[in-house]
Amino acid sequence: MLHKYRKIEPVEAEQFDGSDEMMKKYHITDDGFGETYTFRLDNECMPLKRGWWIVYLGMSEVFGITLIHWETMTDEKFRRTYERCD
Repeated sequence: MLHKYRKIEPVEAEQFDGSDEMMKKYHITDDGFGETYTFRLDNECMPLKRGWWIVYLGMSEVFGITLIHWETMTDEKFRRTYERCD
């Protein structure tokens, strides 16, 4: 389930549970190495494991090009960095 979390400004994040629904929603592929997956968005590829977080960091515009910022992180790092606010 998608919730809001606070760092400096609120961000949206969802914890990856390995489900087919999340794999389709975020274009995640199974690397075939057990618990290792790849989060693919446009030309970016980020490592992902079950229980890690997918964090939407917002959009920015550079030279007329809109960039969408995502990050994947371990549960431990996520909980040290963000606090749930909804």
